[in-house]
Amino acid sequence: MFCPFNIAVVTLAPHTVNGYAWGPVVRPLGAACVTAIGVDPKNDSAWYVGGLSGLFMTKDGGHQWSKPLHGQVGPILVAAGPDGETLVYAGVTNRLYLTRDDGATWALLRSWRGGPRVRSLLVAGMSLYVGLHGDSHAQPSGVFKSNLGGGQWSFSPFGPGHTGLIVWSLARDHSSGALYAGTEIFDHPQPYEPPLFRSADGGAPWTDIAGPLPWHSVAVAVGPDGHLYALTEGAGLFGSDDQGSTWLSHSPGPGPTVSLLLHPTAAAGLLGGQQRFLALPGGAYQSLDGGASFQPIGLPGVTVAGLAVNGSGTRVYAAAYASGIYTAPIPAVP
Repeated sequence: MFCPFNIAVVTLAPHTVNGYAWGPVVRPLGAACVTAIGVDPKNDSAWYVGGLSGLFMTKDGGHQWSKPLHGQVGPILVAAGPDGETLVYAGVTNRLYLTRDDGATWALLRSWRGGPRVRSLLVAGMSLYVGLHGDSHAQPSGVFKSNLGGGQWSFSPFGPGHTGLIVWSLARDHSSGALYAGTEIFDHPQPYEPPLFRSADGGAPWTDIAGPLPWHSVAVAVGPDGHLYALTEGAGLFGSDDQGSTWLSHSPGPGPTVSLLLHPTAAAGLLGGQQRFLALPGGAYQSLDGGASFQPIGLPGVTVAGLAVNGSGTRVYAAAYASGIYTAPIPAVP
């Protein structure tokens, strides 16, 4: 059995690494080609899983599944609504869906003409931000914005000359309100200088702060202290204490390459996933020192494409491409 890109399906046995005890693999309706997962913060047993063939949903921790949406799933975002309800957004090819009733119904919020795929989602306050997968230089690149229900859409371009960008990641600094967008240029022109953007005013205007970053950023996150993290694909993790004015290289050793998540209980903690590719073994990693060093925490031999934690911050969930879903309790931080 293989997933696209001719990757053989792998089944990992339950194992424990550095305190993380991973259980057996869970495959939604037998699907192993999964890339993303979101967990309801009010219900540890309610998972939303994205795969290459659709969106899968379980309400009992992976025993029974349904498949409410078909198509290649990109990002999944679980957020709190203004009245305390759980909002679940899912990008499926070039369409964006929302459920407000725990998956009983899904509303189509928007479909983008020409087929650009939805690549990133962010809820900040009462606004929803959407990044797309650019595949030509014919149109300006930027970020789409609406209210939480998908109304009153507007487009915020990155600025002159910025076209053909894949917006892999969107993040917000909760203290300053600054927004960040990590991008890749789809055709890698030479010299290759992929931008990373910051906006101090909800997307108007954007400033390229990539500076010395050597490659494109596939994940961007902001810690509770305002520290900005940019995970580059293949060039390591970088950080900034001044909103991207200056950068420092965090971890020269093995660590995440494709996914990054703030640790739910450690102030300077990170969780991340590595791609299994060439000399990279794949697996999940943890840092408790702000990314200065990472330690493996399990799932060797698979690409950990997506990570999520539960509402109480006690369990981590991993979407491992060409394998399935794995979960583990998060050990107490010393």
